[in-house]
Amino acid sequence: MDNNKKLPPENDLNSQESQTPTKSGFRINLHIILIAAILLIAIVSVYRLYVWNKGVPLDIDMDEIDSSQFDVEPLDMIIPMDSSLFEGREDDGVTTILCLGNNPFTDDRSDTGLSSLIASKTDSTVYDCAFPNSSAACKYSIYNPEYTRDHFNLYYVTECFRNNEFTAIASIANDEPEPIYAETVEVMKTVDMDKVDIIIIMYDSTDYNQGTPSDNPDNPYDVTAFTGGLRTTINNIKSTWPYIRIFVMSPTYAQYMDEDGELHNGTTTDLGNGTLNHYLVKESDAAMDCGVSFIDNYFGTINEDNYEEYMTDYMHYNDAGREKLADRIADIINNRMSTVNSTTAE
Repeated sequence: MDNNKKLPPENDLNSQESQTPTKSGFRINLHIILIAAILLIAIVSVYRLYVWNKGVPLDIDMDEIDSSQFDVEPLDMIIPMDSSLFEGREDDGVTTILCLGNNPFTDDRSDTGLSSLIASKTDSTVYDCAFPNSSAACKYSIYNPEYTRDHFNLYYVTECFRNNEFTAIASIANDEPEPIYAETVEVMKTVDMDKVDIIIIMYDSTDYNQGTPSDNPDNPYDVTAFTGGLRTTINNIKSTWPYIRIFVMSPTYAQYMDEDGELHNGTTTDLGNGTLNHYLVKESDAAMDCGVSFIDNYFGTINEDNYEEYMTDYMHYNDAGREKLADRIADIINNRMSTVNSTTAE
């Protein structure tokens, strides 16, 4: 045994003991720290989102702000007539208006009806030749004798005037249980198209509600499409009576009622061929293509914000609604019709 072997100094032993790891009473878990951090971030985010949504009140009087600056601009397009189209035609001094369409005209044919209001507000002679629940489009591209109601749609009604032939439509109207159909045909027979100055075309949301295609991209004159029926008819009117001004009045805002009686917003409900305001845009395009005036009732007359004041249900108008529609067209007829001479050098 080596008695000369040195033992570690006492201080070195104490140093080694101090470096020996010891177990404490509290142990930090990294998972707990991570979860706590996530919760803190979530709490801060929710609080900041609440504050952002709440906003900061403006120290201004809202009654003094002109809200019209936030209004949607109507798609009105008023086209002046070329004076050359009146050549050879004598002005009889009476403004004569022919109304074609459906329920906006036919729901009320008394003094508070749309055609009567237009007559009084424009000092005009007005012929109401609209048919209830008819449409701008035809059901069949070629007349189908098994579906005689196509006679009441825009294209065929106009063809009756162009051919001055009312026998077929009179027979079909007499078969209808509602007398308004036969009464309308009798009015049609009294119209002298040589004296008509203005034609107003207005259909409500019927084409949209029935799922009629808004247009046919392959055939813009397809009469089974909403705009095809309009284009074909308008061009036929212009070729036959070039001196007649044509005003196409769009549908107003309306709702769609499904088979269960549930109502759906026409602005957001697509029944397979676009929303109701999509039909509005397509109708505006058709009027522009044909070079006739277009009046936007969807945004400019009865809209999503005020419809409850002017409608009796999801698509029909009350007296105030018809008054508003009449004011709209009367203002244009009285104040915005004009004539231009295309042969005058600018």
